[in-house]
Amino acid sequence: MTAHMKTPLTLLTGLSRTLREPVLEAMTDATTVAVVVDQDELLARGVLSWRVQDASGPIDAGEFAVGDDCGACQLIESLVPLLEALVARAQWDHVVLAAPPAMEARPLVTTLLAALPELRVDTVTCVVDAVLLVEQLSGDELLAERGLALGPPDRRNVAELTARQIEYADVCVLANSHRTPTPERLHNLLLHLNPRTTVVAADPAGVPTGPVARTELFDFTAAEAWAGELASSDRVQPSGDGVTTVLWRSTRPLHPTRLNDALEDIVNGVVRSRGVVWLANRPTQRVRWESAGYSASLGMLGEWSETEHLAECTVVATGMGLDPARLQSILDACLLTESELASLDWKDLEDPFAGVL
Repeated sequence: MTAHMKTPLTLLTGLSRTLREPVLEAMTDATTVAVVVDQDELLARGVLSWRVQDASGPIDAGEFAVGDDCGACQLIESLVPLLEALVARAQWDHVVLAAPPAMEARPLVTTLLAALPELRVDTVTCVVDAVLLVEQLSGDELLAERGLALGPPDRRNVAELTARQIEYADVCVLANSHRTPTPERLHNLLLHLNPRTTVVAADPAGVPTGPVARTELFDFTAAEAWAGELASSDRVQPSGDGVTTVLWRSTRPLHPTRLNDALEDIVNGVVRSRGVVWLANRPTQRVRWESAGYSASLGMLGEWSETEHLAECTVVATGMGLDPARLQSILDACLLTESELASLDWKDLEDPFAGVL
């Protein structure tokens, strides 16, 4: 390996360790070293276990201690010296990092790119279960309820994690597709959630039928543009095969109380939505909109004056059997009316989101 060349890294994510194993095996050839991190002992002992292996077998193993703070943050901090040492050995020309089931790729990639200049991210691969995919994207079960949270502060739900893992992936391996009657629809759903991704089927033994590593598909700018605060509207997939994506826009602000009252109706039938909205009682502030399954959340993104855009609302929503006209009607009903625009003192409106914004 030439000294100045960066070592390619493939990142493997996905909720099911069982389904990831044959994919990991397919990635690990004679020139590859793999770092596999498990979270089986996190709840009982407060540790993440890791092992290093290559095609010849196990090389090393150990544990990362995790306190009561952010488990994901501590994992990333602990991984840096381990990966640095493996690259320094110059024994392999490809590294695979199999993340814990509850880890998202985005924070890992961002930190590793900054901390390890000798590495380049080559491929982000996510393994999804065709049998459980719609259920995982549609519910409101917390990771903590499944014993999968990365520490006490982790309040994410399963739908949020599943969607974010898919949205950042260059390759999505659709495992167990032989056990579902509609694999083409699930393939379509994955492309709606991430038009950048390449969907690779797995055979009945779970072995991927296409390339899942060393693809050179990862593009940091493109990944961030899609997984960031707002999905690029020009990449929205056309509806078909029971999967629909709706792009909703308005140059009028949302009435905060009507929006809060409509949250349950907005997310009904939507597996994932993201966007930036303008709340009438916060006229200068950009507000992030995000939903996964039955859960919706809002967060601050800064001031409108910090961007090149005039204040507006833009939401991209994807669902199975979603009625676009119904969703657009619900969102339109949350906007200020013409008379409210002319007569209301917007800042005096009741603020149901005061506790979260």
